[in-house]
Amino acid sequence: MKNFTLKSVTLLIAMGSMGQVWAADTSLNGLFNLGQDCKVQDNSVKSVQEMLGCGAIHGTVKTAYYSLNNGYFVNNLNQDTVSIGGYIRYETAPFYGVQAAIGYDLQRRLDEKNKNDEVSELKEDRDGLAEAYVTWKNDFARVTVGNQRLNLPFMGDYADRRILMALYQAADLQVGNNTDFIRLTKVNKFKSYADDEFTKTTRQNPNTQSDGVWSVGAGKSFDIAEDKKLKAQFWYQDYDDYTRLIYTQADLSLPKLNYSPEFSMQYISGKDQGKALAGEVDSQILGVQATFKVLSKASLKVAYNYIKPDSESYLNGALLTPYATKTSSGEIFAQPFFTSTQDLGAGNAFMTSLEGKLTDQVIAGARYSFMDLKEADHVASRNQSEYMVFGIYNFTGALKGFSVSNFFGIQTSPRYEKDFLQNRFTLSYKF
Repeated sequence: MKNFTLKSVTLLIAMGSMGQVWAADTSLNGLFNLGQDCKVQDNSVKSVQEMLGCGAIHGTVKTAYYSLNNGYFVNNLNQDTVSIGGYIRYETAPFYGVQAAIGYDLQRRLDEKNKNDEVSELKEDRDGLAEAYVTWKNDFARVTVGNQRLNLPFMGDYADRRILMALYQAADLQVGNNTDFIRLTKVNKFKSYADDEFTKTTRQNPNTQSDGVWSVGAGKSFDIAEDKKLKAQFWYQDYDDYTRLIYTQADLSLPKLNYSPEFSMQYISGKDQGKALAGEVDSQILGVQATFKVLSKASLKVAYNYIKPDSESYLNGALLTPYATKTSSGEIFAQPFFTSTQDLGAGNAFMTSLEGKLTDQVIAGARYSFMDLKEADHVASRNQSEYMVFGIYNFTGALKGFSVSNFFGIQTSPRYEKDFLQNRFTLSYKF
């Protein structure tokens, strides 16, 4: 694999050099400046010509070395894969609050394909239209229509950990800011990080079409005392022919107490809807979490979730998340890194982590999770432990924009003879 890694790094550096040229000035006085002054006042340049000429190009180039042994506890699912790719996006300057963008993403496999089972997201070469949207915004609201990244519960953007992005063809309206908001979203089509086309399918069932999802959310923050702040949010999501999902969370922060604690509670439920393509769904989840700043630059997090077992329901009462299946546990507090809580069943889930920004350039941490979960009433608990460590280094100076990261973990379970090991090494350049 060393030759492949060297090749990928060489290609990345070459593409990164192109990115440095593109990103020589990523402000509104950027690549397409044709002599305009590119001043933005009241969220607008002066003309359509400046809107186009003062646009900017952004993107990411990545190479990923992905290694796993006994993957997901499947015997002989072993793989070492190197892929390269990323995305590029051009976005106009704002004209009376209106901006447009179009992008392209690409992934290329650098090693030979294996005849055995492989990690599906890296198995094939892929490329195609990525972000393509029109957005309008002012100081109080934002509307975006088209192919876009979303940061909604259980429909998140996992691009930083993948080569390709998870994108949604959607109409998204938000009034307010990140803590005090009302948000309405309609998703029509979806493109996962493992695909290069938008379809009306989901990760839950890539062969069956549905009419997407409606998502409605609201959030509010409260200053309940000079040194206490409460944040609350509520979401309702209707996944066509799959499930109706409710997600609520409250966070109380006490920054002036020792260790600056923050305490959180969550409640999540799901109930089958329409054709119930994944079968009967009846999920009830309670969660608690506490975060303490135990070191000047690192925080300790402890989390617990109770997932109520139901032998007649999907995966014994697990939460159905059609767009996040086998991707991420999303907002669930207690979760492993290499597998997803909602894919493992019902029962008790624990997680503790210690992580932080150690310097301006280094982010590092360690996580332990224990999944006392089972996917059916008649099977033994997984009692799955995951031990994971990670590190991220962001370069500065002449190499600003480059970063290197590594995530390594081991999962163990008494249900399986062999442990599951995985390592993800990524070198990326953002411009």
